Amino acid sequence: MEHTVHRILAESGLPLHGFCPFSAVEDRLLPCRGRDRLWEVFPPEAPAKTVIAALFPYRFPDEKTPSGLPGENGRENLSRYARVPDYHLAAGAVLKQAAGRLAETFPGERFLPFIDSSPIPEVRTAALAGLGVVGEHGLLIHPEYGSWVFIGTITTSLALGGSVPGQPPHCPRCGRCAAVCPGDCLGFPSAGRETCLSAITQKKGELTPGEADQIRRSGMAGGCDFRQEACPRNRGIRTDPHPCFDGRYERTLTGESLQDLQGKAYGWRGKKVLLRNLSLIDGKGG
Repeated sequence: MEHTVHRILAESGLPLHGFCPFSAVEDRLLPCRGRDRLWEVFPPEAPAKTVIAALFPYRFPDEKTPSGLPGENGRENLSRYARVPDYHLAAGAVLKQAAGRLAETFPGERFLPFIDSSPIPEVRTAALAGLGVVGEHGLLIHPEYGSWVFIGTITTSLALGGSVPGQPPHCPRCGRCAAVCPGDCLGFPSAGRETCLSAITQKKGELTPGEADQIRRSGMAGGCDFRQEACPRNRGIRTDPHPCFDGRYERTLTGESLQDLQGKAYGWRGKKVLLRNLSLIDGKGG
Protein backbone atom coordinates (compact mmCIF):
# COMPACT_ATOMS: atom_id res chain seq x y z
CA MET A 1 0.00 0.00 0.00
CA GLU A 2 2.71 2.52 0.94
CA HIS A 3 4.59 1.75 -2.25
CA THR A 4 1.47 2.64 -4.24
CA VAL A 5 1.00 5.89 -2.31
CA HIS A 6 4.64 6.85 -2.92
CA ARG A 7 4.23 6.15 -6.64
CA ILE A 8 1.02 8.15 -6.99
CA LEU A 9 2.47 11.12 -5.15
CA ALA A 10 5.61 11.11 -7.29
CA GLU A 11 3.60 10.77 -10.51
CA SER A 12 1.36 13.63 -9.35
CA GLY A 13 4.33 15.98 -9.02
CA LEU A 14 5.05 15.45 -5.33
CA PRO A 15 8.34 13.56 -5.12
CA LEU A 16 9.31 15.42 -1.93
CA HIS A 17 6.93 13.91 0.58
CA GLY A 18 6.78 12.03 3.86
CA PHE A 19 4.31 10.60 6.36
CA CYS A 20 3.49 11.84 9.85
CA PRO A 21 0.99 10.15 12.19
CA PHE A 22 -1.98 12.43 12.75
CA SER A 23 -1.72 11.68 16.47
CA ALA A 24 1.67 13.44 16.53
CA VAL A 25 0.09 16.79 15.62
CA GLU A 26 -3.52 16.38 16.71
CA ASP A 27 -3.01 18.35 19.92
CA ARG A 28 -1.41 21.26 18.01
CA LEU A 29 -4.07 21.97 15.40
CA LEU A 30 -4.38 25.62 14.45
CA PRO A 31 -7.60 27.64 14.75
CA CYS A 32 -8.98 28.40 11.28
CA ARG A 33 -11.98 27.61 9.12
CA GLY A 34 -10.20 24.56 7.78
CA ARG A 35 -10.32 23.00 11.22
CA ASP A 36 -14.10 22.59 11.00
CA ARG A 37 -13.67 20.99 7.61
CA LEU A 38 -11.08 18.61 9.07
CA TRP A 39 -13.49 17.41 11.77
CA GLU A 40 -16.28 17.04 9.20
CA VAL A 41 -14.19 14.68 7.09
CA PHE A 42 -12.58 12.95 10.08
CA PRO A 43 -15.09 12.76 12.96
CA PRO A 44 -14.15 10.99 16.23
CA GLU A 45 -15.76 7.76 15.09
CA ALA A 46 -13.69 7.73 11.87
CA PRO A 47 -10.48 9.59 12.72
CA ALA A 48 -7.57 10.62 10.55
CA LYS A 49 -4.51 8.42 10.82
CA THR A 50 -1.79 10.07 8.73
CA VAL A 51 -0.77 13.46 7.41
CA ILE A 52 1.13 13.37 4.13
CA ALA A 53 3.49 16.34 3.98
CA ALA A 54 4.71 17.51 0.55
CA LEU A 55 7.18 20.21 -0.41
CA PHE A 56 7.15 22.72 -3.27
CA PRO A 57 10.59 24.29 -3.83
CA TYR A 58 10.26 27.86 -5.05
CA ARG A 59 13.70 29.43 -5.27
CA PHE A 60 14.89 30.34 -8.76
CA PRO A 61 18.56 30.68 -9.69
CA ASP A 62 19.27 34.40 -9.90
CA GLU A 63 21.78 37.06 -8.97
CA LYS A 64 22.20 38.23 -5.42
CA THR A 65 22.88 41.71 -4.16
CA PRO A 66 26.56 42.37 -3.27
CA SER A 67 26.10 41.29 0.35
CA GLY A 68 23.88 38.36 -0.48
CA LEU A 69 20.96 40.03 1.30
CA PRO A 70 17.83 41.41 -0.33
CA GLY A 71 16.71 44.98 -0.48
CA GLU A 72 20.02 46.72 -1.13
CA ASN A 73 20.74 49.26 -3.84
CA GLY A 74 17.08 49.29 -4.83
CA ARG A 75 17.13 45.68 -6.01
CA GLU A 76 15.09 42.61 -5.13
CA ASN A 77 12.33 44.30 -3.20
CA LEU A 78 10.10 41.21 -3.06
CA SER A 79 10.45 38.25 -0.77
CA ARG A 80 11.16 35.13 -2.83
CA TYR A 81 7.89 33.46 -1.88
CA ALA A 82 6.04 36.39 -3.48
CA ARG A 83 8.02 36.33 -6.73
CA VAL A 84 6.41 33.13 -8.01
CA PRO A 85 2.70 32.76 -8.89
CA ASP A 86 0.35 32.50 -5.92
CA TYR A 87 1.25 29.17 -4.37
CA HIS A 88 -2.21 28.77 -2.86
CA LEU A 89 -3.46 28.33 -6.42
CA ALA A 90 -0.46 26.72 -8.13
CA ALA A 91 0.58 24.26 -5.42
CA GLY A 92 -2.99 23.82 -4.22
CA ALA A 93 -4.02 22.47 -7.63
CA VAL A 94 -1.25 19.85 -7.48
CA LEU A 95 -2.29 18.75 -3.99
CA LYS A 96 -5.93 18.51 -5.01
CA GLN A 97 -5.06 16.40 -8.04
CA ALA A 98 -2.89 14.07 -5.96
CA ALA A 99 -5.63 13.70 -3.35
CA GLY A 100 -8.10 12.85 -6.11
CA ARG A 101 -5.85 10.15 -7.55
CA LEU A 102 -5.34 8.64 -4.11
CA ALA A 103 -9.10 8.61 -3.49
CA GLU A 104 -9.67 6.79 -6.79
CA THR A 105 -7.02 4.21 -5.94
CA PHE A 106 -8.23 3.63 -2.38
CA PRO A 107 -12.05 3.66 -2.46
CA GLY A 108 -13.60 4.24 0.94
CA GLU A 109 -10.57 6.11 2.28
CA ARG A 110 -10.55 9.89 2.77
CA PHE A 111 -7.98 12.45 1.63
CA LEU A 112 -8.18 16.14 2.54
CA PRO A 113 -5.57 18.57 1.11
CA PHE A 114 -4.52 21.87 2.69
CA ILE A 115 -1.88 24.50 1.98
CA ASP A 116 -1.10 27.55 4.15
CA SER A 117 -4.64 28.27 5.41
CA SER A 118 -4.57 24.99 7.25
CA PRO A 119 -5.28 23.61 10.71
CA ILE A 120 -2.26 21.34 10.31
CA PRO A 121 0.98 22.74 11.85
CA GLU A 122 2.86 22.40 8.58
CA VAL A 123 6.47 22.93 9.68
CA ARG A 124 6.22 20.52 12.61
CA THR A 125 4.42 17.94 10.47
CA ALA A 126 7.00 18.11 7.67
CA ALA A 127 9.89 17.79 10.11
CA LEU A 128 8.29 14.78 11.81
CA ALA A 129 7.72 13.30 8.34
CA GLY A 130 11.49 13.35 7.79
CA LEU A 131 11.61 16.25 5.33
CA GLY A 132 14.04 18.45 7.23
CA VAL A 133 14.76 20.30 10.46
CA VAL A 134 13.03 23.24 12.10
CA GLY A 135 15.20 26.36 11.84
CA GLU A 136 15.62 28.97 14.53
CA HIS A 137 13.59 31.23 12.25
CA GLY A 138 10.68 28.80 12.54
CA LEU A 139 10.83 27.51 8.96
CA LEU A 140 11.51 24.02 7.68
CA ILE A 141 15.01 23.52 6.29
CA HIS A 142 15.20 20.73 3.70
CA PRO A 143 18.68 19.20 3.18
CA GLU A 144 18.66 19.92 -0.58
CA TYR A 145 16.38 22.93 -1.02
CA GLY A 146 16.99 24.74 2.25
CA SER A 147 14.11 26.76 3.65
CA TRP A 148 12.90 27.88 0.22
CA VAL A 149 9.95 25.46 0.17
CA PHE A 150 6.20 25.73 0.53
CA ILE A 151 4.56 22.96 2.55
CA GLY A 152 1.31 21.28 1.62
CA THR A 153 -0.48 18.47 3.43
CA ILE A 154 -3.00 15.73 2.70
CA THR A 155 -4.69 14.31 5.78
CA THR A 156 -5.93 10.75 5.28
CA SER A 157 -7.65 7.84 6.95
CA LEU A 158 -4.90 5.55 5.63
CA ALA A 159 -2.32 4.35 8.14
CA LEU A 160 1.05 5.12 6.56
CA GLY A 161 4.59 5.13 7.89
CA GLY A 162 5.79 4.20 11.33
CA SER A 163 6.27 5.96 14.64
CA VAL A 164 8.03 9.32 14.84
CA PRO A 165 10.05 11.01 17.59
CA GLY A 166 8.18 13.11 20.11
CA GLN A 167 9.91 16.30 19.01
CA PRO A 168 10.90 17.34 15.48
CA PRO A 169 14.62 17.80 14.75
CA HIS A 170 15.97 21.35 15.02
CA CYS A 171 18.86 23.23 13.45
CA PRO A 172 22.07 23.88 15.45
CA ARG A 173 20.86 27.44 16.23
CA CYS A 174 23.99 29.27 15.17
CA GLY A 175 22.24 32.61 15.67
CA ARG A 176 23.02 34.09 12.25
CA CYS A 177 19.36 34.54 11.34
CA ALA A 178 18.71 36.30 14.64
CA ALA A 179 21.66 38.62 14.05
CA VAL A 180 20.30 39.99 10.74
CA CYS A 181 16.59 40.11 11.56
CA PRO A 182 15.47 43.73 10.92
CA GLY A 183 12.81 43.55 13.62
CA ASP A 184 14.90 41.70 16.21
CA CYS A 185 12.22 38.99 16.16
CA LEU A 186 14.63 36.27 17.25
CA GLY A 187 16.63 36.10 20.42
CA PHE A 188 14.74 38.93 22.09
CA PRO A 189 11.88 37.77 24.34
CA SER A 190 10.10 41.13 24.13
CA ALA A 191 9.95 41.08 20.32
CA GLY A 192 7.13 39.52 18.37
CA ARG A 193 5.19 39.72 15.16
CA GLU A 194 4.52 43.42 15.69
CA THR A 195 8.17 44.16 14.83
CA CYS A 196 8.43 41.66 11.95
CA LEU A 197 9.35 43.39 8.70
CA SER A 198 7.31 40.93 6.64
CA ALA A 199 4.22 41.65 8.75
CA ILE A 200 4.83 45.40 8.53
CA THR A 201 4.99 45.31 4.71
CA GLN A 202 1.56 43.64 4.76
CA LYS A 203 0.01 45.89 7.40
CA LYS A 204 -3.01 47.88 6.33
CA GLY A 205 -3.59 51.45 7.38
CA GLU A 206 -1.15 53.96 8.77
CA LEU A 207 2.31 52.86 9.87
CA THR A 208 4.18 54.15 12.87
CA PRO A 209 7.31 56.21 12.11
CA GLY A 210 9.43 53.24 13.19
CA GLU A 211 7.56 50.86 10.90
CA ALA A 212 7.87 53.22 7.95
CA ASP A 213 11.58 53.55 8.65
CA GLN A 214 11.98 49.76 8.63
CA ILE A 215 10.57 49.61 5.11
CA ARG A 216 12.78 52.47 3.93
CA ARG A 217 15.97 50.97 5.36
CA SER A 218 15.24 47.43 4.20
CA GLY A 219 14.14 48.32 0.68
CA MET A 220 11.50 45.58 0.88
CA ALA A 221 8.09 46.26 -0.63
CA GLY A 222 6.71 42.84 0.24
CA GLY A 223 7.92 40.27 2.74
CA CYS A 224 11.41 39.70 4.13
CA ASP A 225 14.17 37.20 3.35
CA PHE A 226 17.00 38.52 5.53
CA ARG A 227 16.95 35.60 7.96
CA GLN A 228 16.74 32.97 5.26
CA GLU A 229 19.53 34.52 3.20
CA ALA A 230 21.78 34.54 6.28
CA CYS A 231 21.21 30.86 7.10
CA PRO A 232 24.30 28.69 6.42
CA ARG A 233 22.01 25.81 5.47
CA ASN A 234 20.71 27.83 2.54
CA ARG A 235 24.11 27.90 0.88
CA GLY A 236 24.79 25.64 -2.07
CA ILE A 237 21.19 24.50 -2.26
CA ARG A 238 19.29 23.37 -5.33
CA THR A 239 17.48 26.12 -7.19
CA ASP A 240 15.07 24.29 -9.45
CA PRO A 241 11.53 25.38 -8.51
CA HIS A 242 8.50 23.14 -8.69
CA PRO A 243 6.99 22.84 -12.20
CA CYS A 244 3.65 24.18 -10.92
CA PHE A 245 5.15 27.68 -11.02
CA ASP A 246 5.58 27.30 -14.77
CA GLY A 247 8.90 29.14 -14.86
CA ARG A 248 7.23 32.44 -13.98
CA TYR A 249 9.24 34.71 -11.71
CA GLU A 250 8.91 38.37 -10.80
CA ARG A 251 12.00 39.61 -9.02
CA THR A 252 11.10 43.24 -8.39
CA LEU A 253 7.81 44.96 -7.61
CA THR A 254 7.10 48.15 -9.58
CA GLY A 255 4.13 50.40 -10.07
CA GLU A 256 3.53 48.66 -13.38
CA SER A 257 3.36 45.30 -11.58
CA LEU A 258 0.32 46.53 -9.68
CA GLN A 259 -1.82 46.99 -12.78
CA ASP A 260 -2.87 43.35 -12.55
CA LEU A 261 -2.67 41.50 -9.22
CA GLN A 262 -4.55 38.41 -10.39
CA GLY A 263 -2.73 35.21 -9.43
CA LYS A 264 0.15 37.02 -7.71
CA ALA A 265 1.19 36.00 -4.21
CA TYR A 266 1.89 39.57 -3.14
CA GLY A 267 -1.50 40.84 -4.28
CA TRP A 268 -3.65 39.53 -1.45
CA ARG A 269 -3.20 42.67 0.70
CA GLY A 270 -4.25 44.92 -2.13
CA LYS A 271 -2.76 47.63 -4.29
CA LYS A 272 -2.92 50.42 -1.70
CA VAL A 273 -0.57 48.74 0.77
CA LEU A 274 1.98 47.93 -1.93
CA LEU A 275 1.91 51.45 -3.36
CA ARG A 276 2.56 52.82 0.12
CA ASN A 277 5.58 50.57 0.51
CA LEU A 278 6.99 51.53 -2.90
CA SER A 279 6.50 55.18 -2.05
CA LEU A 280 8.48 54.78 1.19
CA ILE A 281 11.32 53.00 -0.63
CA ASP A 282 11.41 55.73 -3.27
CA GLY A 283 11.68 58.34 -0.54
CA LYS A 284 8.30 59.89 -1.31
CA GLY A 285 6.35 58.44 1.59
CA GLY A 286 5.95 60.14 4.95
